[in-house]
Amino acid sequence: MGTESTLPDRWFFEEQPAGRSHSPGLLQKKTLDRSLDTFVREVLQNVNDAGLNNDDPVRVTFRLVDLTDDEEFRDAIRWDDLLTHVRGAAKEQNGPGLEEYLEYLDDGGSFRVLVVEEENTTGIQGDEISPGTDYTALVRDPGSSNKTGETAGRHGLGSSVLWVASGLQTVLFNSVLADEAPGQESPRFIGRSFIPTHETPDGAWHENEGWFGSPTGFDDDDLQRPESVWDGPARDLASRLCLSRPDVSGTSTAIVGFRDPSDPSMSDQPNPPEIADTFEETAAEYFWPAISQGDLEVHLDMEGDERTVDSDTIEDFDSVAPFIKCYEGRTDAPKTLGGPGQVASLEFPYEIRSKRKEQTPSEGQISLAVRRAYPDEEERIGDIAMFRGSGMVVKYKPAHHLGFSGKFHAVLACGNARSGPNEDPTPADRAIEEFLAMAEPPAHDEWYGKNNDELKGAYEDGSVKCVRKLKTGLLREYLSDLLYGHEDEGGETLNPGRSILPRTRSSRGRSEREGTPSIPSPFDYTVDSEVVHDHWVFRGVVGPDEGVGDVVDWSVTIGLKAMYEDNSEADEIPIADVDLRGSPDATYSISDGEAEVIVDSAVDEIRFTIESERFRDTDPRLGDVGETKFKITDGTIHVEEGE
Repeated sequence: MGTESTLPDRWFFEEQPAGRSHSPGLLQKKTLDRSLDTFVREVLQNVNDAGLNNDDPVRVTFRLVDLTDDEEFRDAIRWDDLLTHVRGAAKEQNGPGLEEYLEYLDDGGSFRVLVVEEENTTGIQGDEISPGTDYTALVRDPGSSNKTGETAGRHGLGSSVLWVASGLQTVLFNSVLADEAPGQESPRFIGRSFIPTHETPDGAWHENEGWFGSPTGFDDDDLQRPESVWDGPARDLASRLCLSRPDVSGTSTAIVGFRDPSDPSMSDQPNPPEIADTFEETAAEYFWPAISQGDLEVHLDMEGDERTVDSDTIEDFDSVAPFIKCYEGRTDAPKTLGGPGQVASLEFPYEIRSKRKEQTPSEGQISLAVRRAYPDEEERIGDIAMFRGSGMVVKYKPAHHLGFSGKFHAVLACGNARSGPNEDPTPADRAIEEFLAMAEPPAHDEWYGKNNDELKGAYEDGSVKCVRKLKTGLLREYLSDLLYGHEDEGGETLNPGRSILPRTRSSRGRSEREGTPSIPSPFDYTVDSEVVHDHWVFRGVVGPDEGVGDVVDWSVTIGLKAMYEDNSEADEIPIADVDLRGSPDATYSISDGEAEVIVDSAVDEIRFTIESERFRDTDPRLGDVGETKFKITDGTIHVEEGE
């Protein structure tokens, strides 16, 4: 900080000649799921990664403010200047977003600000120029990352959810730094806006990046833009912008014009209690490992609707209490599963690859535990919670995708999460932690190797197979030991004497299916399938068998079934959509998850595309789901009577 900070007098969007390349705004917003639960996951992941290395929990407070009397706020944020740029940008934006939000405000819609207040975190470290800092990753170049080693979620691409959740694509920061460099005196205030390249009423064109800070930055030849506001001026400005915070290290972030990003048309925005429900459930379901161990607390104040998710309340959530009991009960648990409430656990060997540039451990252990459910426990039955030492559940994997049925809950604790409560992670644990951290996509909702260039570039050849093997072959093998094994007199676990493991593929037509349909079928069909993003897609041809006679009209009912390990049918996979383009005489209806196709002509076959509903809390795009059967459940054929 070369000179004393002064208050912002305007929003700065650098002018540019009209003929230069135009930017659509924050490109990263299109790479993540636009939903409130994704927003909560990303925010809590980044905040949790920024925690100080002490015995105190990271404390996060989400505070929703409905600004009915916002004159002071608008004056402090230079509202008219900001809106001039946003209105210009709205004309340039493709798809819904800015224009719809401005119309919503013009029609008298609620102007909301969501404040995310952190305590016991590092604050926004770094100067205005240096690369690789918190300031660079979160403020200057959001979408870049300063993540290293085991953190993985430290800002990076996921921080773009802050701007995506803003109807004005504008975010403010007020931070108290844990470590201040010379010339820095907390708090630190800065504002950023990312909107399309735009024209203002004076005919000037402006860059897409907006800065809101101290004009003293224009005196620095290396900046030529506003810089952070510090100390007293920052404190005064923050108090006018709903960003006052305790004098403890951490950051308060204000999302200006907060809205549900999954509804950019602003047609069905949730009310404060509904927002509180989503935030509370997401925090509990995905951060119970950190919360139950006292490492993280989440507090909500949604326009007076106050709630707390911490180590005292986390087991009140029925959806996660069994997983907590399973994880905490795995220490000294037997290797065979007993009755309801009993836990069985084991550790199995896991091999990864060494880093290319340095020799790192390539063998370690993974902890797997299973808890038998009580009859009255109904939520997330048969799910496996997969996580590492960051304290966030990466994924709930349904066990029936691996071919297992039964009433149980399971945890797969990897990396630093494997060690016991009073144990330090081993070097192998830390190596696995870093390996799986790099295997996570920006949304931190999967471990994947395929198409993961960062992982393949950092680790020796074979890393892709290591990731897939953990989630399929190894998990299936050792889950089988816990569910079906029994101990001999020496305490060793014996594998079951029958084959219980299915092939992990979909049924692709009659020629590849084993057995026969449950009812004799007068229909003939061929079908192919693939997993697209988060649902099954089946494409094929179906029609009456050639031997049935002269067809007048016909109908067929189709269902999709997941398969258990003994080749019996498990849960139905509901059908969401049917495409019969190219078959004008055919219509369809969907009822109870099945599709009925009706053909009102003598057409002997029709082509179809069937899409399943979205997989619950899973991401099967890598194909690691269990066998799924394409099944004809009913049908009628009207044939001409013989002479």
